[in-house]
Amino acid sequence: MIISPFTPLFFPEIKVDGIDSRYIQTFATSDEILVEVIGLASEGTPTASIICEPSQDVLCNIQFSQWDINANDRLFFATLNLSPGLYSVQIGDKRSTIFRITDNEAVLEKTTLIQYSMANNRQRKDAVFFIDGMQRFFDFRVPGGFKDSNWSFGVESEQFTTAESDIVQLYGLESTQKKFTLGLSDGCPIWFGELLNRLLTCTYVYFDGQRYARKDAAVPEITSLLDGLNSFVFSIQVQKVANIDPTLTMQHQAIMRRVIDNNYRLVTDNINRLIN
Repeated sequence: MIISPFTPLFFPEIKVDGIDSRYIQTFATSDEILVEVIGLASEGTPTASIICEPSQDVLCNIQFSQWDINANDRLFFATLNLSPGLYSVQIGDKRSTIFRITDNEAVLEKTTLIQYSMANNRQRKDAVFFIDGMQRFFDFRVPGGFKDSNWSFGVESEQFTTAESDIVQLYGLESTQKKFTLGLSDGCPIWFGELLNRLLTCTYVYFDGQRYARKDAAVPEITSLLDGLNSFVFSIQVQKVANIDPTLTMQHQAIMRRVIDNNYRLVTDNINRLIN
């Protein structure tokens, strides 16, 4: 059995040198943590539990739903909705790093919710995005966001110059690229950058409800905060997807919405996350 690497939790396999990052992965109470385990149809349901931290008491066992991918492979999946606190997840002999659930607005204001999915199940063998015909999105909340100083502008155009040196614009289409910064002053563990690079291979990627795509072959740039400290800041160039099938985008926003009102995860008194 494998835990899908698209699952937004980290299950470390080896001990690394250096000082661990102080950042604790954070989710909002409204986020849905989708956990996927892929195994053989002949295998039994994996044992899994939610652990309260730091006491390490078992809060409850995770009850996986099942879906047959094909005649040989089976998906075990569960969506975690937890109240505020510190937790880890145990699946078989693998324990995730500690993560935090919070409804603190001051903390959530400094985070961005990234949601991602593929157009079908054929592009990856290590994750399932459509279950019984219903599309699923993973929720990955990260520290950071877009800085105004990291915008850049581009254009694709065709022009004609007259005999009098006047320029006639025949065709033009502008674009705006933005650099997404993952990590605040304390940085975050290296696996945040790994998952960011992986999720940007998905067909549909939304940052706080707005669809973006990786610009060309951009990969996360790594900034080390201090030698010997396993905490980093990542940045990557992305471009907003604004003109492709707005009806599909509205359908995705309906699937991704985690609250029952007109606001898209409103965490402050302003309305900058309102769905128009």
